[in-house]
Amino acid sequence: MKKLAIFGDSYARKDASDINEKSWPEFLIGYDITNFGDAGTDLWFSYNLFLKNYQQFDNIIFLITSPHRLTLFNPNVKIYPNQNYTTASIKLESATGVENEQYKLIVDYYNLIHNNEKEEKLHQLMIDSVQQLRTDAIVYPCFDNTWSNEIPLYSITKFEDKLLGLDKDARNNFYRKGIRDSRACHMTEANNKIVAELFLSRLNGTKLPLGQLVNPVNDLNYYYQSPWH
Repeated sequence: MKKLAIFGDSYARKDASDINEKSWPEFLIGYDITNFGDAGTDLWFSYNLFLKNYQQFDNIIFLITSPHRLTLFNPNVKIYPNQNYTTASIKLESATGVENEQYKLIVDYYNLIHNNEKEEKLHQLMIDSVQQLRTDAIVYPCFDNTWSNEIPLYSITKFEDKLLGLDKDARNNFYRKGIRDSRACHMTEANNKIVAELFLSRLNGTKLPLGQLVNPVNDLNYYYQSPWH
């Protein structure tokens, strides 16, 4: 059985179990899978794991997250280690004590220090490195980008969100209530299966397009019921 490594963020590995739906890696039958994905992580988190492990696997699927994220490795961090400006700003509204101090540090970092151009160029260099070190790797975008013509996985989420009546403001209001997305890899099981078929075709040496998406069968409150870190 071929050994398959998966790298990426929450589109690579589901992080909620409140609804009993499968994620796309669970449909990849016939492979010995090691999933290095972790929700909310930045690209460096996945790239670093890739550098340490890529030679041990027959196949690799590497999902590219968006730039401008932070993964915090310091053991003194008391807040959730994977952050971005939007979520840190929302958490800052209600956090107290040490958590308030640390969320404020993150917000201040983005406002005063973070260099968008530098981040985006380093992001691209890591993508290029993955493709050079493993020319056979399936490198696929999670979000809109300038380096790929593939349909980003977030487009599937947006397709479902529109049908569910979920926009950015509604999502942030869920966050303020301490609730987040319960969908496996931010997609319903039916669309996770379609994504699995896409990746199985790539693993088998073909390049089938993304199949026709399936409408959600439940309402928004069903898909948003998991506690938010």
